[in-house]
Amino acid sequence: MSESFIERLSRFTPDAGGLDRDSLLYAAGRASARPNRRWIALAAALAVIQPLSLLILWPHPAPPARYVHVPVFVVRPPTAVASGTFDASDSPGVWSARQSLLESEPEDIPVPVRAITFVESGPPLRAFGPPPPSILN
Repeated sequence: MSESFIERLSRFTPDAGGLDRDSLLYAAGRASARPNRRWIALAAALAVIQPLSLLILWPHPAPPARYVHVPVFVVRPPTAVASGTFDASDSPGVWSARQSLLESEPEDIPVPVRAITFVESGPPLRAFGPPPPSILN
């Protein structure tokens, strides 16, 4: 009986007329993948946000500079008496102005109208917070 069964099997020939292997595998792959609309929505949102962030972060031209008038006081050294000699300390240079400031009384030095604070005082900036109390003990 087993021989008759083997003989019958040997007489069969494959018929590929109604079966396409590639389309069957393609259809099985599509059926196994679930469509995930969240990924599609996320990719679309990122595609829209990217040009918007580029527009927002694009460097804009700087506003025009604002000039602040800071009063500068110049102390003139005493002028030399009309003698025929010229001394370098009598010239209105930086060193003679310094010398005249050193020789003058504190009441003679001009005081600015108001004090100018270029950097506001505040608490110091720290890179790290205070250490935990368990380390300090």
